This record gives sequence, structure tokens and C-alpha cells, in this order.
Amino acid sequence: MNDTLIAIVCIVFGLSFAYKAAVAIFLGRTLYWAGFLPITVFSPFFCHLPPGKNSLVKENRAWYVHVLLGPIFLLTSLFLLATGSDIFGLPGTQTLNQLLTLGKHDVPPAIVYEKGTGYKFPILVKAGDTIYKFLTSPLEMNPEKRLPGTHDQKVYNP
Repeated sequence: MNDTLIAIVCIVFGLSFAYKAAVAIFLGRTLYWAGFLPITVFSPFFCHLPPGKNSLVKENRAWYVHVLLGPIFLLTSLFLLATGSDIFGLPGTQTLNQLLTLGKHDVPPAIVYEKGTGYKFPILVKAGDTIYKFLTSPLEMNPEKRLPGTHDQKVYNP
């Protein structure tokens, strides 16, 4: 009973985030709470119902909603729907892996779900190694490949 309730809540919130993602991506609109500032920053994740008559929940239309919040809502929706499906015994993680790998079968899975142990994210280990190598590799500057006009510039040293 408890797992069933958790699965239903995950699927309902996954569908709600899917709707919020569609509205954010296509219309650039989201709801936020106009109350205390630290809560206001994260309030688009908590506002799922339309505002009432004298509510502190307001509507925001901005470019960052298209660019930032829409994809975040979409990813949140996918993860919640996959979690709810996995709890019900449906292939939620397998479907999400097919979406993430674009249907390629020779690519290792990005997310692994095991009933007793939970979720593992092998993609984060590989991405972490790649990001670490990128950030710690030395930057080599070839003096012959400078921008035109920068060879003769004096450095101002007060």
C-alpha cells in the first residue's frame, strides 16, 4: 500500500511537471510565490495549482522561463514518471534510458534501477571524469595564434 501511494504521487507530480514544462517552454510562463524571498526563488517547483483571488501566487513571463525552467521541469517530470513506473513494475528506467541514448542499444545505460538497492547513475561517474579532465588540463597558448593587433600592445602597470 505504501509503495503504491508513493508511485501514484510520483506519477501525478510527474504529469504536473510535464504540464508545467510545456507551458514554460512554449509560452514562457510559470507561477511563483511572491512572499518571503528565499522561498520565492524555489517556489516555481511548489506551485502546481492556479492562484486564488487574493493569493500570493503570481504569474511570471520571462525569457529565462523558456531557457532555464522549462528544461528543468521536463527533466524533473521524466525522473518522477520513471520512478513511479519502476515502483509499479513498469519499465520506467528502461524507457528513460532509451530516451537519453536516443534508442542506441550499444550504449551502456545512463540510469540503473534495482528493486532492493534503488537507483545508480553510471553516467554521472563518466561525466565527472570527463569534466575533471577538462578542468584540470593545462591551457596552452600559442603566441603565433593571437588575435591581429595584440602583438604590440603594452601592458599597463601602474
